[in-house]
Amino acid sequence: MDKDYKNDIIFDRRWPRLRKYQKDVLAMRYAKLEEEIMRLSSSLAIPQSCIDNAARLARQLVGRGYSPQALAAAALIMACRMSKTPRPISDFLHYVDNIEKMKRVLRELSILVKNTPQLDHYVAIIVARANIPPMVAKSAVELLHRNRRALQGRNPWAAAAAALWLNGVDMTLLKQFASASAIRNISKLLK
Repeated sequence: MDKDYKNDIIFDRRWPRLRKYQKDVLAMRYAKLEEEIMRLSSSLAIPQSCIDNAARLARQLVGRGYSPQALAAAALIMACRMSKTPRPISDFLHYVDNIEKMKRVLRELSILVKNTPQLDHYVAIIVARANIPPMVAKSAVELLHRNRRALQGRNPWAAAAAALWLNGVDMTLLKQFASASAIRNISKLLK
């Protein structure tokens, strides 16, 4: 009997067992992930619609080796952003062991989710409300794109207003930006 043929027969016998084992592992990972999402959402009082979206988002990244804790926190943050009830990352810091892994997962999720509003959207709304020249808006958008990683997890309204203020010539525009973006104190973001 050929040695390769014998290995093929053994592999064919083991394959159904390996496949069943892989399905069981995936089911256990899903269960652990949903348990972690429920734990975080109950301690942070997150609505049920966000929980469902977070579970759907997190299932897309289960097989990539991320810890369930980081994956659940990042999925909840992204689901809250998608449902227009954003939560800052600082709310989740007490419940996550490795913050950098959570931010890495959040970055990957933000790439997967294309329908979240970009910072350009917030800048455009503030420009329209405050009657700001287009050149200031263009340079503010460029500033936000250059500092995108530093702004992750921050309030997008405050970040857009701060970028417009930094690019504006007149220092008295701060109150105008604050009222247009519904932020009380933009200068805290700049410190």
